[in-house]
Amino acid sequence: MDNKKLVKSLICSLLALTVLISLGTWQLERLRWKTEIISSMNEKITLPLIEINTSVINNIKNYNYRSIKLNGYFLYDNQITIYSKILNGKVGRHLIIPFKTKFGNILINRGFVPEDYILDKDTEKEFKNVLITGRVKFQQKINYFTPKNNLLGNEWYYINLDEISTYFNISLNDFYLIEENNLNDKYPLGSQFIINIPNDHLQYAITWFSLAIVLSIFIHLLWRKNVN
Repeated sequence: MDNKKLVKSLICSLLALTVLISLGTWQLERLRWKTEIISSMNEKITLPLIEINTSVINNIKNYNYRSIKLNGYFLYDNQITIYSKILNGKVGRHLIIPFKTKFGNILINRGFVPEDYILDKDTEKEFKNVLITGRVKFQQKINYFTPKNNLLGNEWYYINLDEISTYFNISLNDFYLIEENNLNDKYPLGSQFIINIPNDHLQYAITWFSLAIVLSIFIHLLWRKNVN
């Protein structure tokens, strides 16, 4: 190989090596960031149950994933279901109902219900004050493959507080709760709280660094072959 081609090949290879090392380093940084997030989530999940109050409401961003309890009553005339959900091999949905409290309306994910589930909405139950517990969640970004909610068709695939507020024509707080299990009823089946954050960044980092090592060997052999 003549010197011009050799220099060109080496420059391209070194640039590619720089890119591979940069990608591996970036994945290690992502690994550190993701590990901290998961650790923070797990820590908050283990914290004791607290009762909602004005201080909690005013600082609700600090209580993500925390378990809280509150009094109020369900607005059963306003309900939607999010589908499709599967639990123990059974197809169903998540039942979503606003909960009226002295701190405003808070959207509640009551949990899993099968497709044939019929909610009892008798008047006595509708206005009954109850105490519930649940975990604080905030609206999350959806992935590319999740269908958009269809307000006109009452078809829901994820929680969007603004859209649900518009659909119900009521104001909602800027967070929602995933209700804990209600032992008095078989359904809805609460506690549908899942931490499912993939953390494959170490694997990705190893892949990029492995490619960098292979490329380094190639550069070394190319240099030895054409210089010595």
